[in-house]
Order: sequence, then structure tokens, then C-alpha cells
Amino acid sequence: MMDRGEDADMIVFKMGEREKTFFQKLGMDTGIKKVSFREVAEKIMARKLNSEGFEDPRERFFLDQYKKRKEERRIAEEKAKAEKKEKDKEKSPRNEPKQQNGTSQLETVAEEGFPALDLNSNELHVPGSTRKSSVFNDSSSYATTDRRLSTLTETDRSVITDVLQDDVTKDILNSCQSRRSTASLRMRPRRLDTVNGFDFDEGEDIAIADLKSHKTPRRIITKTREMYNIACVMCGVVPLRQYVKQCSGRYVNLNNVMMSAQSIKPIAISLVMDARVVDLDVSENNIGPLGTMYLSEMLTRNDYIVELNLNGTYPGKEGLRVLSESLTQNKSLEILRLESNKIQHTETHLINSLIQNVRNLKELYLGHNAIGYEGGCALAKCLEENTTLRVLDLQWNHIRKESAAALCKCLSANVGLRTLDVSWNGLGKEGCIALATSLPKNSYLKSLCITSNRIDMLSLRFLLHGLVRNKTLQSLEMGQNPITTEGAKAVVRAVQSAKDTSLIRVCLDGISVDEQFMMFMKELFDKKGVRVTHGDLLSMANSTEQKEHDPHDLNRFDPVMVLVEYMRIDNLRLIDFFQYLDTNSRERLSKSDFREGVANLCLPLTEHHLDLVMEKVDLKRDGYVDLEEFMTVHREVSRQITQRTTKARSKRKEDEGLVSLRKILKEIVEKRNKSHREKAREKRQRRNSEANLLQLGAAKRLSESPSKLEKSPTQQRRRSIQMNSPLPSSKQIRS
Repeated sequence: MMDRGEDADMIVFKMGEREKTFFQKLGMDTGIKKVSFREVAEKIMARKLNSEGFEDPRERFFLDQYKKRKEERRIAEEKAKAEKKEKDKEKSPRNEPKQQNGTSQLETVAEEGFPALDLNSNELHVPGSTRKSSVFNDSSSYATTDRRLSTLTETDRSVITDVLQDDVTKDILNSCQSRRSTASLRMRPRRLDTVNGFDFDEGEDIAIADLKSHKTPRRIITKTREMYNIACVMCGVVPLRQYVKQCSGRYVNLNNVMMSAQSIKPIAISLVMDARVVDLDVSENNIGPLGTMYLSEMLTRNDYIVELNLNGTYPGKEGLRVLSESLTQNKSLEILRLESNKIQHTETHLINSLIQNVRNLKELYLGHNAIGYEGGCALAKCLEENTTLRVLDLQWNHIRKESAAALCKCLSANVGLRTLDVSWNGLGKEGCIALATSLPKNSYLKSLCITSNRIDMLSLRFLLHGLVRNKTLQSLEMGQNPITTEGAKAVVRAVQSAKDTSLIRVCLDGISVDEQFMMFMKELFDKKGVRVTHGDLLSMANSTEQKEHDPHDLNRFDPVMVLVEYMRIDNLRLIDFFQYLDTNSRERLSKSDFREGVANLCLPLTEHHLDLVMEKVDLKRDGYVDLEEFMTVHREVSRQITQRTTKARSKRKEDEGLVSLRKILKEIVEKRNKSHREKAREKRQRRNSEANLLQLGAAKRLSESPSKLEKSPTQQRRRSIQMNSPLPSSKQIRS
């Protein structure tokens, strides 16, 4: 490194390995820190004039020209000196300025202005414009050079003018580029290796060995949680605990957490580069148009979110406009929910823009809005040309009569929809007539929901006329319509008579049926496998069913109170009862554990009772009951029983409900204990009979054994005594 300090004639060296090699090549001392510019230029000039290797032909040509003109200058000077001496002899002598070391000023100028060569670089550094004697500066330095030429002789002046006007010199001057205080001339690259003692510094060519061992620095990836915390600090918002917990997963549920537009902004910033979250739910938060804009801008960069829930966020007209424009740049969103957002018919064109321009959108939910008559007609025109949307939900949107007819008529031209929900609107007669003409032409729709659409018996005729000719519809929901029981029978008979129908499910919820309908429904299931759901079953007034009285019926009692009173009557502690039910030793009880334990205790509790027990005792709502929850509920129910007993005693009466419950439980316990005693008696008798049979079998085997097996007379006498003695009793055997 060379740095021209305050003294323009001196160079300050920052000594490194490259500088030491450079000084050694020039034959100079490597311990010095400051050196004369002239001395370095002379060393470089001597090295180059000794022809120790020049790779640039322009530089070689320039030096050859410089040597030739230097020789011509020397000859011209000798002639000038000879003529001067002759004139001096003729005239009086005059004092002439003497040249130092026998060199002319031209030589000094050329030596001072010669470019400084950096041996380890591909650039040729020449002195800057601040040097007085530079002849290799750019054209702006010609004025300084002209002032120096005025002090030279006419011969020197002519020689240096030729040098400056030479073509090679002009090329060098034109190719010079100013770089800080020096100009650089790009030379042909010169490869330097470590064999000659050179090394490579920063900014220079990298050696091949270094390239092979070079490792790309690891890319720093900021996590979503860290980005969210940084964004909260920048926006001045307190981090949302629910989002911090869920942002590392695939599903983020922020339903009804009281967020505003300012709270949603850091979330949108953190999700810009996120690649994990696929389902984002911000429903029931009043983020308004501004919050919707933040999420829309995020979706222009995020291509991983598949489902976005904006129910109850009130985006407004501006929010919907920005959302429809932004989603055209998104490639991943498939499900969009915009329910309960008060979308009016004036904003339907924005919904149409979403359906037409967002090609990846598969499901759109617009329920509980106010699209109305004009909005329904505009939406129907858009659906005729759409081929990408698969699910459309338009329930509770005030779509009636003509608009409903237009919406149903578009199904004949639509080839994309698979599920359509127009429930809780007003199709009426007009809509059913449109469905009668469009359903036979549509071969793509799989599910149709027309629940509660003012379909009466007259409208039903038109609907069934188109239904029996459709070949692809699999699910039909038309409950909560005033078609009566006769209409329900007509639907079942029409489906049964259809030849090419694909229906597998018919929903008639809220419509009462009779026994004849049940017979038709059974025939339909046996013939075509179609399942039908219906309302209440009507029974005739003259048919009565007598039920036998069950003295142990516990339906009128709280099932938790039944368990608490049972533990008191059966003298069981809470921990003992819990361990009795916990057969798997998991320290928690499930519904199946309660079912098995109650069956073993002979308590007549139904599945409905067990559901009530789980609902009241499972305080954590995790599907299991631990000992702590059981103790809490036991303490509360015991307190209620005590209060009821105390209140009855204050009136000098008894609580009839508790008395009857305890009476039933005592009978159940006595009956169970009696059955257990009988089972135990039968088990003992069976064991005694088995023991007697074993004794008889042993005696028989002893009597039939041959006497030759006995080895001594003493054993024979013992056998004879045993044979003659009577059989022992069962008490003697047990003793």
C-alpha cells in the first residue's frame, strides 16, 4: 500500500508481504517506512530499461520510442553546446544554469512522471495531478506541463512535445482513469503464484486453492416469531400471546381476540416470509378496511397460506377492492371466508372480480350478508362463465324470486361448481322452475342445499321434475320447508322411481313424517341405498303404549348426585371409588371406565346419564376425569345435599327426593350383596364337591394298584390296614 502523505515528494509505505517483495525486487531496504518518489521511480525505470520482462506491447513500444528520442535529444544537446561555445567565444561569456548530475530537465521530467508499477497488481499507478512534473496525467494536466516547458531549451521543448503528441502516449493518457489521488491503467492480467514468493491480498485475484476451500456463508433466516417481535416494537404494539404460541405451527386461530388494524399489522409483516402457516383465522375481529389491506399486501408475497378466514372483520368496500387486486398475485390461497361482513349489492362487482381473476380460489363463503336482488343477478352472470370455483356458500343473503331464479338458471351453463348452498333465502316457485330446467343440463354439481327456501307443494312439483332427470347430484338438503308429510312422501317416491339418479343422501330435517313414510324410506334404502333423515314421527291418537313401572328408575335424579349418595350408602371413600373405576391405573377416568364400573356396581344408569356425568365432572373439557376434578364436583354436590337436608329439617319435613333416592340405592345395594352371597355359596359348594371327587378318585386308584409294587412286608401290612379301615370324612381330609 502506498499513500502520498503531506509531502508530495515522499511516499509512505504500509509494509506488508507484497510491499516487502516489491522492495526486494527493486533492491531496496525493506525496513524503511518513507522513501522518495524520485528514488522509487528511478529504480522502476532502471528495472524496466534492463528489459526484465514487459508483457504489454504498448509499454514496450513506448519505452523504445523514449530511448530513441532520448538519444536524439543527447545528440541535439551536444550540437547546441558546440554552437553555444562558438558564440561565447565571439561574444562575452554568460552564466547558464547548470544541469544536475549531467542530465537535462527533460530527463528529470520524464523520470519523475514515469508510471509506478505495482508488481502484484493488474493496474499501473501513475502520479496524480498534484505532481508538478507529471507527463502521464490526463488532458487537464497539460497546462502545468506547458509551464514547465517554458523553462526548457528549445531542443528539449521540441522533444517533449513530440512525446506528448505521440499516438501511443495519447492512448495511454486516454485510458487513464482517476482513482483517489492516482490514475490507473488496466494492463493485461498477470498471474502471480506462490512459487515466486508472491501472495494474494483482498481485492486481487483469488488463488485456485482458496477457491476450492471457500465456503459460502450460511444464510441467516429470521423466524416468524422473531420477526413478529421486531415488528411489534416498530409498530408500538404489545405482542399477542395467542399468536406467539401458534405462529410456529401450520394453523393460526385468532378468532375473537379483540384485535384491531394496528394489531394485525405486525402479524402481516411476520407472515410475509413465512413458509409454515397454511390456515389463518382472524374472524370476529374488527380489523376494518385498514387491517384487510395489511393482510392483502402480505398475500402478494406469501404463497403458502391456503385458507383465510375473514368472517366478521368488516373489510368494507375499500378493503374488498384491495383484497381482490392483491389476490391476483397470490398463487396458494384456495379457501376464502367472508361471512357476516355486511356486504351489500353495491360491492358485488368486487366479489365478481375475486371469482374471475383469482384462478386458484376453490371455495368462497359469503353467508350472512346482504347481497340482495341486484347482487344476486350480477353474481349469476359471473358464475355462468366461471370454471374454477368449486364451493359457493350464499346462505342468508336475501336472494328471492327473480334473483334466485337467475342464480339457479346459471347452473345450466356452469361447469365448475360442485357444492352450492343457497339455504335460508327465498327461491319459491320461480327458483324451483329454474332448477327444473337447469338440473338436467348440469352434470357437475354434487351437493345442493335449499333448506328453508319457501318451497311449498306447488313449487315441489317443479323441483322433483328436474331432480329425477339429474344424473350427478349426490346430496340434497331441503329441510325446514312447508311441504308437509305428503311432500316428504313425494320426494321419497320420486327418488325411488328415478332411473339414473346418483343420490346417496336426502335431508328432510324439520318435516314430520308418519309410519307410511317410514315404510317408503326403508324400501328406498333397501333398493338404492339412499339414506333419508327426517323430523319427528307422528303417532295416531288411538294407539296407546303401556309402560311397565320400574321401581329402580333413576331418570328423575341427577346422575352425579346418584354416585355421591351411592358412595355414602355403600361406605366407600372417594379415593376407593375412583380406584375401583380406574381399572387401567391411568389416574384418570374416561366414559368407558364409568360405563364398566357402573355396570359392575349394578347401577341402572343409561348412556344419557353417563354423558351428563362427563359434562359436569370433566371441568377441563379434555375427555377425561382426574381425581382433582372428581373431588371438586364431589365437594360441591355434597354441599348441595346438605343444604337440601337442612332446609327440609327447618320445615320439620324430609326431602322426599333424597329419601326416595336413598331407598332405591339401598335396595340396589342389598340386591347386589345378596346376589354376591349366593354366588359365593355356589362357588364353595362347587369347590367342596370337587374335593370329594378327588378323594374318591385317589382311594380308587390305591385299591386298584398291584401288590407287587410294594417292596417290603411292612408296606404290605400298611396297605392291608388302609384297605380294611373306613373312608375318612371331608372334615378329616381338610384337617
